[in-house]
Amino acid sequence: MRLALAPLLLLAPAAFAQPAGAPTPKAPASAPASQAAAPVSPELAAVIDGIQAFYGTAQDLKADFEQTYTYKVYGRKQRSTGKVFFKKKGKMRWDYQAPEPKVFVADGDTLWVYEPEQSQVFKRGLKQAQLPVALSFMSGEGKLTDEFDATLLPDPAPGRKLIELVPKRDAGEYRALRLEVDAATHAVQASTVIDPVGNTNHLVFANVQTNVGLPDAGFTFTPPAGVRVLTEPR
Repeated sequence: MRLALAPLLLLAPAAFAQPAGAPTPKAPASAPASQAAAPVSPELAAVIDGIQAFYGTAQDLKADFEQTYTYKVYGRKQRSTGKVFFKKKGKMRWDYQAPEPKVFVADGDTLWVYEPEQSQVFKRGLKQAQLPVALSFMSGEGKLTDEFDATLLPDPAPGRKLIELVPKRDAGEYRALRLEVDAATHAVQASTVIDPVGNTNHLVFANVQTNVGLPDAGFTFTPPAGVRVLTEPR
């Protein structure tokens, strides 16, 4: 499993993790063609290789998360907390606990978004070729350097490394991803997704555990009786 926890993340990109009621960001009309990639320094290469290696050995992962979504225009922040679970073959689950319960479940084929307080479920198909970047890494496909132009930023704290990843192709819902990783293990400690209008989706992870044997049953979802199911075309 090669997982960039953002987008965590992407992982949960803006379309997946954006708080209810948030305005949908508009992508630029056209993305500039990617210029020739700058040479990658040995230090940056070591960080990227370390991230890939750490998540490449993980069959599954679970963690607590704290999410802060910042609306640039309004200067407003929305905070959420919960637990997140990932497993190979494109499976993920986000259980939001506060400020209100909400569940995101992807079984590798379908994404379900359940909002109990609104008594509704969104259903969205996830064809393999259209999986978000994070899920494609989880499925063992691709490399960070194939998808992103990477830059090493100043260390955010002792024992931490920070890299910025800019998609080589127009991602529409986000323009950059920043990953803060442990300098020794290269486990992602925090991630920030920046959308086209400057809103930020910041996630901090705690109690990260890998290879715990998460059952497949945790990544299935059946809509409760009586809830409204809204289906997007595949």
